[in-house]
Amino acid sequence: MKKLIICFSAISAFVFFSCVKTVQDNRISINSDSAKSEYGAQLVIVPMDETVTIKGNTIILAPKKENMHYTFSGYFNGQIISKTKNTVIRLKDAFIENTANKPAILAESKTEISAAKNSTNYITASGRGYNRSSAVKSKRGLLLAGGGTLYINGKHCHGVEAEDLKIKGSGTYYISGTKKGSALSCNTLVVDPEKTFTLYLLNSKNGIKADKTIDIASGTFYLYENDTALKTGTSKNSPDNVHGIQLRGGEFHTYGNHRLYKTEKDAYCDSGAKFIQD
Repeated sequence: MKKLIICFSAISAFVFFSCVKTVQDNRISINSDSAKSEYGAQLVIVPMDETVTIKGNTIILAPKKENMHYTFSGYFNGQIISKTKNTVIRLKDAFIENTANKPAILAESKTEISAAKNSTNYITASGRGYNRSSAVKSKRGLLLAGGGTLYINGKHCHGVEAEDLKIKGSGTYYISGTKKGSALSCNTLVVDPEKTFTLYLLNSKNGIKADKTIDIASGTFYLYENDTALKTGTSKNSPDNVHGIQLRGGEFHTYGNHRLYKTEKDAYCDSGAKFIQD
C-alpha cells in the first residue's frame, strides 16, 4: 500500500498540550510545552493515491467512492479538507494544527474522525486576528469515534462545529472552545445507547450548544468550567420542531459551570441520566 510522507523544515512555535492535569479544586489545565515536538516534522498518509491532492499546506481528500479510510500519523500544519461522503479520517499518533486562522479539518460532506486505539492525537486551530473558526468544522454530519485519545482545541471560537453530530467508540476526547464559543456547536447531537466513550467539554461559553436538540442515551461526560454546560436554541421561529434536551442515559460529571442547562420551558428531561458533582 502506498503512503505519502510530507516533511517540514521547521516546527511552528505554537505549542498545544502534552498532558492533562487535575489540580485540587478539580479544574483541568491543559499544558503542551513539549507535545508537538514529540510528533516530529513529517506527516505520513496511508494510502496515497490519486484521491489525495496536496496544494501548499492544504490536503484534499476526494475519493470517488464512499467509506474510504485514510490514516494520518505525525505532524502537519495546514488544513485537511474532506470532500466525499462517509470518508474516515483515522488519526494514529497525529498532531494536526492550523495556525492560519482556519479549521485544521474541514469536512464538506459527512465525515468520521477516529482516534486509533492506543494512540494520542491533537487537533487545534489558532492564528492572528479574530475569526469565528473552529478546530474541526463539518458542513454536514460529523462522527467522532475510535478507541484512542483525542484532544481538540479551537483557539478562536468553537472546538467542534457540525451540522449534525454523533459520538461513539470507546475513546477519550478532550474538547475546548473559548469563552465566546462552544466546545461542541451543532444543529443536533445524538448519542445512541451502549456507547462507552469518555468526553471532557472544557473552558467554553457552552459545553454543548445545539440549535435544535441534544439527545444522549449513554457515554461518560465531564462538563467543567463552562458558562452553560448544555444549551439548545429556540423554536419560536419554527414551532413544528422540537428544541430541547433529552438525557435518556449517560453519566455526567459537573464542576465550575455557571449553569447546567438553558433551553425552552419544559424542554429539558434528564430522567435516565446520572449526575455527579465533582
